[in-house]
Amino acid sequence: MKGQGDFKAQQSSRAWLIFAIGTFFGVLILGQLMWIQIDPSDRWNAQQGRHLPQPRTIEPIRGQILSADGHLLATSVPQYALHWDPSVVASDDLAAEIDGLCAALGSTFPTKSASDYKRLLSEAMRTQSSRYVPVVGRMTYAQKKRVENFPFIGSYSRNKSGFIFTEKPRRSQPFAPLASRTIGIFRANAEHRVGIESAYDSALAGQPGIQLQRRIHGGLWIPASDDFMVEPISGLDVVTTIDLRTQDVATESLRNQIQKNKAEWGCAVVLEVASGDVVAIANFSRNPETGHCIEDYNHAVGKAVEPGSTFKLASMLALLERGSAHPTDTLETGDGSFKPSRGCGKMEDSSHDEGGYGDLQLEEVFERSSNVGTAMAVSAAFGDNPQRWLDALHNLGIGQKLGISIAGEGTPAIHRKVGDGRWSGCSLTSMSIGYEVEMTPLQTAAFYNAIAADGRLIRPRFVQALASGGETVQTFDTHVIKERIASRGSLAAVKKMMTAVCAPGGHGTASEIFENRAYSVAGKTGTARAAGPGGYRGHRASFAGFFPADNPKYTIVVVVNRPEGDYYGSSVAAPVFRKIADHLFSTQPELRYGGDAPQLARVPQLPTSMDGDAAALKTVYAGLGMAWSDDASSSDDGSSEAAWVSVKTETDRVALNSRQIDDATVIDVRGMSLRDAVALLEGQGLRVKVSGRGTVRQQSIRGGDPLRRGVTIELELRSAS
Repeated sequence: MKGQGDFKAQQSSRAWLIFAIGTFFGVLILGQLMWIQIDPSDRWNAQQGRHLPQPRTIEPIRGQILSADGHLLATSVPQYALHWDPSVVASDDLAAEIDGLCAALGSTFPTKSASDYKRLLSEAMRTQSSRYVPVVGRMTYAQKKRVENFPFIGSYSRNKSGFIFTEKPRRSQPFAPLASRTIGIFRANAEHRVGIESAYDSALAGQPGIQLQRRIHGGLWIPASDDFMVEPISGLDVVTTIDLRTQDVATESLRNQIQKNKAEWGCAVVLEVASGDVVAIANFSRNPETGHCIEDYNHAVGKAVEPGSTFKLASMLALLERGSAHPTDTLETGDGSFKPSRGCGKMEDSSHDEGGYGDLQLEEVFERSSNVGTAMAVSAAFGDNPQRWLDALHNLGIGQKLGISIAGEGTPAIHRKVGDGRWSGCSLTSMSIGYEVEMTPLQTAAFYNAIAADGRLIRPRFVQALASGGETVQTFDTHVIKERIASRGSLAAVKKMMTAVCAPGGHGTASEIFENRAYSVAGKTGTARAAGPGGYRGHRASFAGFFPADNPKYTIVVVVNRPEGDYYGSSVAAPVFRKIADHLFSTQPELRYGGDAPQLARVPQLPTSMDGDAAALKTVYAGLGMAWSDDASSSDDGSSEAAWVSVKTETDRVALNSRQIDDATVIDVRGMSLRDAVALLEGQGLRVKVSGRGTVRQQSIRGGDPLRRGVTIELELRSAS
């Protein structure tokens, strides 16, 4: 009996213990529930909110930057990353298809082998340490579509496979380096953007939208519905003044000249006279070790340098306007040497070693670029009142910023008052030949353009309009800074002097450059010592002018800094001017016919096109009202319509012929644009290396050869002749 009593006592104690523990936890739970009700903080709402749809900002599509002739200069290219959440996958399901999946990944993205991918996925599945495992950091849209059909990924929906595609648009310049520094660099931080990307950022950026999204796993949010609380508004397209063909010629000719002469840097600017439009702008710096040229700085816009002899145009205009000088005034330049005053260095002409030029008329001083004659004339006219000289220069618009739309314009440096700063007794004559003065090449171009535009100083214009869906929504008018910088008589006189500089068979410093040309040029060569830290080192060659001389349409300025060997503006910079002028003259009938081109030259032709995407081409042709014939109604794989076609422009219609696309062989991309060619070849898992510009003409691996993913294929592009 005693044993039974002890047993009951033990049972009772255990029951009370269990009751006490249950009561304790019950009180805790009840207390927690009550605290949740009265807790003043929002943490419980926040916890609940993690699983409820929340408003999320949706970034809009950034606008494109276009050339004046409609080519894409900057656009946002779709780019994707692939991540994996192993927590939503059963290990047995993955094991059944992991080999096939990893083999496909290794073939398409050969930066890792199939075994590397398998090791990555297996380890993530085993440890479950991350719900957002990076698998592929970057892929194209074509690659994304292929990955969606890979083993295992294609067998499940996105939520069940755990594989997540996230879009990361990449800003691309399809024709880089053409005007790439002026187009600008797009960076995530708006404060660090440059060029047009920065100047028109608010228009390009658009307006963000808001959409309800829910968090499914890891850091992935998906739309709760297809509707938006606030619809995102795509950015506007920026239509620049850049003409792509002219830009191409300016870029190539400048780069060739810099490399040929082993120069430090160089730039070229082409302005349309009447509007001030920047038709082309090229900038290059040369790597002294590799010899390669890169566009890493906008020298034309940002680098204020001593212009040298191209500044003599301002000296002549100031003399004619305020110095009571006349083009036929005679100056005794003697043996070509001149010492302005005590303490000043001796000036010499290039002819000094040959005895000098002797007596020269003022217009001949400019024609031969005589330092001595220029300094003598300025000293005689303004020596007793140098302030009048400075005032005359400022009245010409010299020494002020242009106020262009893109940031980074260099600040011109010019004495404003006699006695200020570094003014000395030598300043008057030094300035007359382009020293103790600093201007950017673009500011020099604007001044020369004012001479061509009958005295109108026009602000260079980089952007002509904003557009949306091909429709113009805002235009930017030509801005005249100063209606007239000088009298018509003075302008006519300096135009005559500039024409003499370039006249074949004459005595001008550029007389040999434009021989056998069907057009006339008005210009000025420039050769200056190049200043830098520690003093002058090397020279700077330049050429500035406009053409046709009798009816100017384009102003061109070329600057090449510190060339090795030959350093004269006539032999280093002027050839770049000539190449650009040759191109413009040969491609624009109005330059050849003075605006009265014969009707034959005006007959509209059907526009040609590169081979490419069938649907896109048909959309364009339909919009233009152009007829086409189509034998691409069915593709080689039996689908209803070929995706890619070759194009043949006939007299009255365009013929579209299907292009064979075979995943087992290399695609023949000859005749295609770079964008389409790269999309197709990268989609096949090839690495693409490009040289040249225009249409694909040659490829290092022939179309139809067996495909080996991961190898490099070289494409050679050439513009149509």
